[in-house]
Amino acid sequence: MRIAVDVSIQETEHPTGVNRVQRSLLAALARLDQENEYLLIGRSGVEMWFGLPPNFDYVALGGRWPSCIWRERVLPSIMVKGKIDLLHSPVSAIPLRGGVGKIATEHDLPWVERRNKIGSGVAVARGHRSRVFLSVHLASKIVAVSKRTRDGIVSLYPDAADKVEVIHNGIDECFRPLTNRNTRVPLLGGYGIPDQPYVFFVGTLRRKKNLKVLLDAFMLLSDSECREHMLILAGIRGDGGREIEEAARSPELRGRVHILGYVSDEELVDLYGHAKVMVYPSLFEGFGLPPLEAMACGTPVIASRGGAIPEVVGDAALLFSPDQPRELAEALARLLRDRELRCDLRERGLRHAERFSWERAASS
Repeated sequence: MRIAVDVSIQETEHPTGVNRVQRSLLAALARLDQENEYLLIGRSGVEMWFGLPPNFDYVALGGRWPSCIWRERVLPSIMVKGKIDLLHSPVSAIPLRGGVGKIATEHDLPWVERRNKIGSGVAVARGHRSRVFLSVHLASKIVAVSKRTRDGIVSLYPDAADKVEVIHNGIDECFRPLTNRNTRVPLLGGYGIPDQPYVFFVGTLRRKKNLKVLLDAFMLLSDSECREHMLILAGIRGDGGREIEEAARSPELRGRVHILGYVSDEELVDLYGHAKVMVYPSLFEGFGLPPLEAMACGTPVIASRGGAIPEVVGDAALLFSPDQPRELAEALARLLRDRELRCDLRERGLRHAERFSWERAASS
C-alpha cells in the first residue's frame, strides 16, 4: 500500500504538541513498517528528524501555499501522480477531492469542552469545527487520541461512532530517570537562575493552559518549607504569554517565578528529572503529553481534572479542579512536604508510563 502523510505542520521552528506527536509516530513507523510505502508531503520544506528508510520518501512542493489552496488544489494531484492508496492527516484536515482512503487524527474539541463548562472563554476557530465535520463525512477512519476526544466526536455525530478509534499517544524513549538527580541543571545556570528546588511546568503559554491559577496557587504557599521552592515555566509564548510574564513580575512573585521559553527535548529531560514536582493545570486537554513525560522521568505529577487528563494520568498523579487555585495550593504543599508521597507517586508514575509507547501506537 502507498500511504501519503501530510507533514506540513512540521514547517515550524519550534515543534510542540501535535507537531511532536507526528514526529514520534512517523519515526516509530519507520522502525516498524518495512512493507508499506510512505510519501511524506510538505509545502516549503522540512528538515527530516529521522533517517528515511528505503520505503519512505519526502517531497516538498516549494513555496508557501496557504493551507486551503494547498490541500484542495495541489495535494490531490500529488496523490494521483504518486498512485496513493491512503492519505493521513495529523490534524483532521483532509481535502474534499482525491479518490483515496483518508484517515484523520483528532486531538481535541475545544468548543465541546467549552459547552461542558471546562475551559470556558477558549476561542474556537470555525475552521477547526469545519475540519471535524468534513472528517466525519469524508474520512474512512478517524483516530481520536483519547476516549474523551472520541466521546466528544460521537456526541456531535452519533452516526460516526463506528469509524472513530481511540489510539493513545506514546512517550519518547529519551524521557527516562536521570542517573544523578543531585547535580545542578546546567540550563538553569545559563539563565542565572539560583540553585534551589523547583516546581515545573512545560507547555505553550496559552490561556488554555490555565497558568494564572498555577501562579495564584503558588502565591498561596505559606510556610518556609514550601516557599523556598521556585516555579519554572518552559514553553513558547502563546495567547496568554504576556499576561503570565506580567504576573510573574509582580511583587509577590518576583524572583520566585522564572520563564525559560522554548527548550529542547534534551533540556526538557533535565528539567523534568531535577524538578521536585511537575504541575499541569490545563483547563482541558485532548491528551496531554507532559504529565506522562514527567512520570517517565520519575517526577511526581499534579494535574488538573480538565478534559482527558484524568484518563491519561490514571491513579499516578494528584488531581485538582482547574478552577480552584486553593485546591492546587493544598496539593502542592502536601506533596512538597511529604517525601513518602513523592516516592509513591514516582513509582506509580514510572509504572504507568510504561503503558504508553509510540511502537504500540504505530502498530494499532
